[in-house]
Amino acid sequence: MTKQEKALWAAVMVLSAGLLFMGSWMVFSGALSREGLSREEGSGSSAVAMVQEQAITEEAWSRELKRRYGSEVLLTMMNRQVAALEAEQANITVAPEEIEQELDRMAQSYGSRQRFLEAMGQLGLSEEVLKEETEYRLLLEKIATADVKVSSIEIDQYLEDHPDQFVPKKQLDLSLIKVEEESLANELLDRLEDGEDFAALAAEHSIDEYTREDGGRLGLIEEDDPFQPQELMETVQELSSGDIAGPIALEDGFGIVYVKRILVPAAPDPKLTRETVRRQLALERSESLSQLEQRLRSKYEARMLAGASPAPFRQP
Repeated sequence: MTKQEKALWAAVMVLSAGLLFMGSWMVFSGALSREGLSREEGSGSSAVAMVQEQAITEEAWSRELKRRYGSEVLLTMMNRQVAALEAEQANITVAPEEIEQELDRMAQSYGSRQRFLEAMGQLGLSEEVLKEETEYRLLLEKIATADVKVSSIEIDQYLEDHPDQFVPKKQLDLSLIKVEEESLANELLDRLEDGEDFAALAAEHSIDEYTREDGGRLGLIEEDDPFQPQELMETVQELSSGDIAGPIALEDGFGIVYVKRILVPAAPDPKLTRETVRRQLALERSESLSQLEQRLRSKYEARMLAGASPAPFRQP
C-alpha cells in the first residue's frame, strides 16, 4: 500500500467514523430530549457554546447537524440495522479474533499495530472506532459472499500469478532538505557533519513547502514508492539507518536525505494470506457492498419518513 493509498483509505475511515459519531450523537441527543422533556419545558434549549454573550443552543446545533448530514447519518444507521437483521437471519457473526486479525492485516504496511494505531489516532480515529468499522465491513462481506465458493486450487493459482502481492515491503523513515543550489547543499552537508541538527537546517533552508515546517520529514516511505523522485529512492536503497547522503540531483533542485530508521515488516501468516485471497476472490464474484446495503434496505422495508431531512432525499 502506497502512502497515497493509505491516505485515501484513512479518509474513507474518517468519513465513516464521522457519520457514525454524528448518528450516535443524534440518537443520544434525541433520547435526552425525550427523557428530559419535562425538565426543559419552559426553560428553552440549553446552551452548548457561547460567542461573547450570544448562546449557541443544543437545539440549534442539532438542527444544523441534521440539515447538513441528516440524510447520510440516517442512511448509515439504517444500513447497520438491516445488516444486523440479515446476519441474525443467516446466522452470520464476526468473532473478536477476526476483527483483531483484520486490524493486524491492515497494520502490516505500517510496520506494527502500534504505529498503525498512532497514525489513525492522528486522524482522530480511536482503536474502538476502528474495531466498530472493521466489524461492520467484515459482516457485510460475509453476507455478500455467503453463497460464493472459492476452491483451494483457485487460491493457489492466484498466489502463483501474483507472487509479489503479499511480500512485505521495506519502509524507510525519511527526511529531506531540498535547495536550489548544489553549493548550498554541500555547505549544509558540511554543517551536518559538524553535528548541526537536520530538522533545524531543513526548517531554515529547505524549499520544499510540504515538509519544511516539519523538519523535512517525509515520513514512512515504501521502498518502491512511485510518487517519490526516482533519484531519491535509488540513493536511499544503499543507505542504512542513521545515514545522511547528498547532494542528490532532483528535477527541481538538490536534495539531502536522512534515513532515520528502516522497517522490515514480518512475513504475513500463510493462513491469513490465503484467507485474504479467498475473501478477495469471493468479493469479486459477489454484488458490491453498496448494492447489498440497498437490497437489504428494500428487503427489510427501511425507509426515511417525511420530515427526516429538510432536503429531498434519494436513496442510491
